[in-house]
Amino acid sequence: MDSFDPPISLTISFIILTLSLVTVEVWLVRTVAPTGRTASWRNRAVGAAAAWLITHALVAESGVLEIDTLPPTIPVYWIATMTFSVMLVRSTVGKQLSMLPLGILVGLMAYRLPLEILLHLLYESGDLPVQMTWSGRNWDVITGVLGLILGVVSIWRVLPWGLVLAFNVLGLALLLNVVTITLLSAPLSIRQFLNDPPVVLVFHAPYNWIVNVHVWTALTGHLLIFRALSARRGHHDAA
Repeated sequence: MDSFDPPISLTISFIILTLSLVTVEVWLVRTVAPTGRTASWRNRAVGAAAAWLITHALVAESGVLEIDTLPPTIPVYWIATMTFSVMLVRSTVGKQLSMLPLGILVGLMAYRLPLEILLHLLYESGDLPVQMTWSGRNWDVITGVLGLILGVVSIWRVLPWGLVLAFNVLGLALLLNVVTITLLSAPLSIRQFLNDPPVVLVFHAPYNWIVNVHVWTALTGHLLIFRALSARRGHHDAA
């Protein structure tokens, strides 16, 4: 497997961004906890988050994701990982989270802006191919910018249902786009983008968290927004 040795400053920045995002997620779980269960929900969220980060880092470092079978190991692994996103959204915790103000759920997506900046810096340092950035085929920065703008706007006014739906569909499409580019740029048998360097950060800790934390959060967030919109439309129709 190709080596991956990005600048330490970028690695530290990525770790800080990841841990900050996880901290916000734990805080949101604590916020929606039923009365009298705040501490238990918080403790479970912290424990689950720690286990999640450590487990996925160990899996990456084991080298098992680099095994190039047909189908390749990594997309199967990712699908299994993302299944937990669906499970969470359908759970009691997911129901509570979907009841948060739409502005919070949409505003959370603003984390994709600094993430895309980091990806562009990794491209400039020679550790990512151009298609993984906004200079190439990855336009997920749009989701981050719109999430930030709509999140700020929601402080003063309620976001229209249709606007949030449009944002969510666009954000999900851009997410699927970058995941596809990542897979087709990795040094696997399914690789289609042959320019150097190949995408190998997903095979190395802590950068594999880009999928298991950042992509997972984006997918979970979009599904929560869809659930929230469905509930709000149902209440509107009943009225």
